[in-house]
Amino acid sequence: MTLSLVLTEARGDVAILTLSRPPANALDLELLLALGRAVTEAESARAIVLTGSERFFSAGLDLAYVLSLDDAQGLAFAQAFDDVMATLFAAPGPLIAALSGHAVAGGAVIAAAADFRLMAAGPSRIGLPEIKVGVPFPVSALEIVRQAWGGPHLARLLFRGDTVDAAEALSLGLVDELVEPAELLDKALALANSLAAAPRASFSATKRVLRAPGLARIHAARAAGPDLVWEVWRSPEVRAAIAAYGASVLRRK
Repeated sequence: MTLSLVLTEARGDVAILTLSRPPANALDLELLLALGRAVTEAESARAIVLTGSERFFSAGLDLAYVLSLDDAQGLAFAQAFDDVMATLFAAPGPLIAALSGHAVAGGAVIAAAADFRLMAAGPSRIGLPEIKVGVPFPVSALEIVRQAWGGPHLARLLFRGDTVDAAEALSLGLVDELVEPAELLDKALALANSLAAAPRASFSATKRVLRAPGLARIHAARAAGPDLVWEVWRSPEVRAAIAAYGASVLRRK
């Protein structure tokens, strides 16, 4: 029996979605598709809380998996990534990211798509190390990050590829609140219920207008086919950089 990659639970009017692809909730095609389905199915809830495991919210794209894909499979993965990021970004109701562990690269992008981010206090890190991996941002990810973290620290995030611990993430405005790990889900649920108390139409209308320019740029990048950035991911230079980064991570373990 195939286990669910996204666990769903209803707590009153709030849907809790938990990423469940051990050990790091790294994103492959199956997890992306499961996340997209879960978010779409949960849109009837008054609010959504998205969380992960104790050690990892999500480590981002499964790089070894990405390197294993042929051109057709790589295109399917790229399209799924862009579709799911747009679905998260356009979710009409309140979306809270409860960052239970590390949220890096694509995991940080998912966090950025939320309306608020609560992070467990402790050793977990958050950031966008794509430049260190050697890969460019698809427009779907870039617009989400720009919306959430545009400002004086955006260049550091994108061009230096730093990851920071929870305390620094709070000081930089990457997360909205630090919470004791045992209280994280309860705090996220309390915030979700507070946001859900507003008229749904009012919340959704405000969010739709706020995110419309970013969504328009995401759709424009795909108007004539897949976002061209994904072709760069398939280039020999970038594939070699991904492989080298993966090897360096293994050496550090």
